[in-house]
Amino acid sequence: MRIILFGPPGVGKGTQAQALAEKFNLVRLSTGDLLREEISLSSPIGRKVEQFLRKGHLVPDDIMLEIIDNILIENKDRDLLFDGFPRNLNQAHSLERSLAQMEQGISIAFEMHLEEDELVKRLMNRRYCPRCERIYNLITNPPKKDGVCDDDGVKLVTREDDTAEVIKKRLKIYEDETRPLVNYYKLLNVYKQIDARGNQDEVLNRITEIVNAYLNSKCTSN
Repeated sequence: MRIILFGPPGVGKGTQAQALAEKFNLVRLSTGDLLREEISLSSPIGRKVEQFLRKGHLVPDDIMLEIIDNILIENKDRDLLFDGFPRNLNQAHSLERSLAQMEQGISIAFEMHLEEDELVKRLMNRRYCPRCERIYNLITNPPKKDGVCDDDGVKLVTREDDTAEVIKKRLKIYEDETRPLVNYYKLLNVYKQIDARGNQDEVLNRITEIVNAYLNSKCTSN
């Protein structure tokens, strides 16, 4: 099973990806985690990645795809969840080609959807632990104790990019670069839109219903 989970900033992808991976024993491929791992290993790719990030540039598609290809080979017999990848049509086409070479394909491509005003509201209420990097949301996923991380008790902070001006720019980038994936995955007949309103459990239940239906259909066809 190969699942893609994408959506605009603030929609709750990371939280749902982690829960979904645990629920169905999926290998979660988070682009942010993969890049940080390459940097920490000081691999040849990691050193290239670090140079781009230090300059505030996005990591080029060819480097990102090289990392993904390596992960696909290492996990060819595992069920995968792509969290935040692909980000554009070029990456989507390349991923499809790489999977085809392994006689595999995308099972489901979930787009988590929220109206823009709700996204802005969520992002403005996002808080971050500077020690463990856990992200909270004061609306949908608040810490147990106000203002401090559940895991290490460190005071939560607001990220520099969670301002109204930056948020608007990030949403515009998503609409221009990532939202075209909707039509692409519709053509492949794997697209599913998920209503991201409500709490974490409600959203996870919506996703779970679709995954279970997919698994049941595979069992029936076999």
